[in-house]
Amino acid sequence: MKTVYGSKFTLIWLSSIILGLVCTGISDAAIIDKDTLELAFLFDQNSGKTVKDSSENGRDGTIISGPKFVKGKFGNALEYDGKDDNIIVEGYFGIGGTEPRTTVFWFKSKDAREHSWVKWGPNVTGQKYYVRAHLAGAECYLRVEVAGGQNYGGDDVCDGEWHHCAVVFPKGSKSVQDHNLYVDGKLQIKQGGDQAMDTDNKAQEVNMGDFLAHHAFMFGLFDEVAIFNVELTPKQIDAIMTDGLAAALAIEPQGKLATSWAIIKAY
Repeated sequence: MKTVYGSKFTLIWLSSIILGLVCTGISDAAIIDKDTLELAFLFDQNSGKTVKDSSENGRDGTIISGPKFVKGKFGNALEYDGKDDNIIVEGYFGIGGTEPRTTVFWFKSKDAREHSWVKWGPNVTGQKYYVRAHLAGAECYLRVEVAGGQNYGGDDVCDGEWHHCAVVFPKGSKSVQDHNLYVDGKLQIKQGGDQAMDTDNKAQEVNMGDFLAHHAFMFGLFDEVAIFNVELTPKQIDAIMTDGLAAALAIEPQGKLATSWAIIKAY
């Protein structure tokens, strides 16, 4: 009899604890829907002329010139020489119009220049979409622009340390100043001149590294870049920054409801 009552008590006790953990995990989790992921490059290979897209869209990138695979923030990264290194995502032209979007990546460099990170579209007023560095003396800041307008922050990302960058264009936004920029999870001040945007996603494929107009090739380490077709929340951005893209987007069985109930049933 004691064994029966003991088993029931254990079951109730375990149920309470596990359900509490599950509910806490659900409330605290920065859930990111994989279907919102346009592309993601982890750069965790060691060689090759193609970088693997970790989304389900098969948008692998072609390496131009020869950025090197080196140790990165998470796994490996690409080291750009600042001269002619680039990635072209052939057949993918980015997100058009005023559709929401988020671009995230890690960057490390001691060189203050107008680093070109991610771009698509033509150099036409309101139509290009260009995430690059804003040069300010010996510093450079995260910047997004369309021809005729720009939005840039005030935290230096060219100090030789790793920095996580996120460029968010919320749903319902109309102009470049509507972007929210985050560096290492910190919301940036908004500087620059406004311009209505209607980005063209048919004129130029997505490039990562090559400059537009009079700017500069990327120089430094580049890691964990992704484009989403939604506005990510600060909590989701923090999860990507803290845990890495692979962990933030993976569906882990441990601690999930199905696994937790399986543990309960085992008793």
